[in-house]
Amino acid sequence: MLRFILCDDNPEHCRTLELHVRQALSRLSRPYEIALVTTHADEALRYAQEHPEQNVYMLDLVLEQKMDGLALCREIRRSSPESYILYVSAFSEYALDCCRSHSFDFILKPYSERRLYRAIEDLVRVIDARKPTEPLEIAIGSMVRVVDQREILYFNIDREYITAHFQDDRITWRESMVNLLERVNADLFLRIHKSYAVNRLALEQVDLSRRFVLLRNGESLPISRRFLSRLRDDYRGSTSQSQGAGL
Repeated sequence: MLRFILCDDNPEHCRTLELHVRQALSRLSRPYEIALVTTHADEALRYAQEHPEQNVYMLDLVLEQKMDGLALCREIRRSSPESYILYVSAFSEYALDCCRSHSFDFILKPYSERRLYRAIEDLVRVIDARKPTEPLEIAIGSMVRVVDQREILYFNIDREYITAHFQDDRITWRESMVNLLERVNADLFLRIHKSYAVNRLALEQVDLSRRFVLLRNGESLPISRRFLSRLRDDYRGSTSQSQGAGL
């Protein structure tokens, strides 16, 4: 079950955020709990200290207390390193600092219900993708290699041959991209080009305006026009977006 902790020093903003989060999760048909709605940073931190398991924290940046949202994030990370942090703030100038604090997303106020829904939808997708998944069997001649799908950064195809790229390795075998994508976790891999499918967990940045993705290993891959509209639907609300709790 997803547990959400909402912290904003404006009580009205807290109520509105809670309403929109509930609506989004209901649309996604996900079991959830709004574990805490508070205007006090120390209450959010106390919850993290008492519940160190993976939770979702949605934080305002400017809090009328000694601790701002960035400081609160750092303290939450110490107690609950696997939790996801989403900032909801009117101060766009702090977006880079938020990225450096390893947040999952930055939602600029005033936000639309659609923007918030997309953020939570992306979050749910990433959480699902990080759950244990079936290993991928790769037939190479008379041998079969069994690999963890989560360790694959991306696939590319050249004529009839697929190459799976890992951080420090690659494997090439004969198979069509269509057949491969039927065998892998559909929530994990994203088709961006006729020649490329990327692991969502490997994404560092998606730049729709310049049509490329940047991977965590520093490689960049092109987005083709054919798949651009689908990616726009996935990443609507930002032309350049970082993914993942560890980014």
